[in-house]
Order: sequence, then structure tokens, then C-alpha cells
Amino acid sequence: IGGRAFGVGPVVIGSVWCLCMLICMAGFMLLEPNEARVVMFFGKYKGTFYETGFWWINPFMGRKKISVRARNLNVEPIKVNDKNGNPVMIGLVLVWKIRPDEIYRAVFDIDASTMGGTDLAVSASARMKVLENFVSVQSDAALRQVAGYYAYDNNGVADDELTLRSNSDEINDQLEAKLNDRLSMAGIEVIEARINYLAYAPEIAAVMLQRQQAS
Repeated sequence: IGGRAFGVGPVVIGSVWCLCMLICMAGFMLLEPNEARVVMFFGKYKGTFYETGFWWINPFMGRKKISVRARNLNVEPIKVNDKNGNPVMIGLVLVWKIRPDEIYRAVFDIDASTMGGTDLAVSASARMKVLENFVSVQSDAALRQVAGYYAYDNNGVADDELTLRSNSDEINDQLEAKLNDRLSMAGIEVIEARINYLAYAPEIAAVMLQRQQAS
């Protein structure tokens, strides 16, 4: 029984067509709420998608996934010196998020290469860890700075002077402003910042308590 030989042309065309379809399918991406994609073309920034939906872009463009959800940070109490030089323990709770219009900064202005590999190859979860560490370090620095402006309480200062203990709203507002200044370089905004722990350091707590009782 004779058979009919097929030419290589249809096979080549079919293979090329399948390859093109696979490449085109690679251009689809799904964005969930509070999620974004930074788009690059051969290493050059081309824009940011942060609108929820199903999108198609040039499949040869690289994409970086990043979350813009609000995140909490609880800074454990640290020892700092207040305005009078007294050591105090002070802690902070912080709510922060990446600004949708500043995602570029969060991705490119903070070095993420320390998580392994190149900065461009870092995973989304590893990049968020880098940002969380950045927020933690800057929060520590801002807390030390603000705490140094004020006395712990009115012991040894004027009665109408702002203190860490008695003027929480004003102190928290200034702390939030300092944090926004420090974190803006990474495209991060502070939603809320407040002191959640305040006490004299253990080595002087008893002495200061005796002074307050005597006065």
C-alpha cells in the first residue's frame, strides 16, 4: 500500500505557529487587588500596572510583582536617652504601605541584591523582606530622634513643656512626620505611627520612682 509523504513545510509552519502562540500567552498577567507589576524592557523601566484585572503586554517585557497592601510593624522597646539624658525604654507600632504612584522607588531605589542573586532577579517575597527591614531600621532611627527631643515626664522641666509621657498625640504626630520623611525615598507612606510602650530603663526606674514619690 502506497503512502503519501508530507513535506517539511507544513511541519515547520505548525511549529512556528505553536511557538508564537506560546510566546503571546506569556504576555498575559493577572493583577489582584492591592497588587502591582513594574514593567521593564531589556532592563529599562517602562511603567507600572496597579489596576486590578487581566492584562496583556509585550511578552518580552520583564515584570516585577510587588504588594501595595498595608503592613504592620511592631518595634520592640529600645533603650534611648530622653532630653534630660535619662535612659528610657520606648516602643512603636507602625502601619505603612507603598504608594501606588511611587512603586518605582520601592523596586529600584532600595538595594535588594543582599537577598541573593542580582537586584533584578530577587523574588517578590524577598523584596518585601528588604523593604520591611528598611522600614524597621528607619523606624528605630526616627524613634531615637524624636525621643531625644523631649523629657520622659515633667520631673525637672517646666509644667507646660511637652513630654513623652503626657503629650502622646503631639509626639505621635511628630513621629509620623519624621517617619514619612525617612521612608519617602522608598516610595513608602506611613498610615499611622504611635508609641505603644514607654518606661524608664530598669537601672534607673526605682530611683526615678522614689523622686516622684518624694515630690
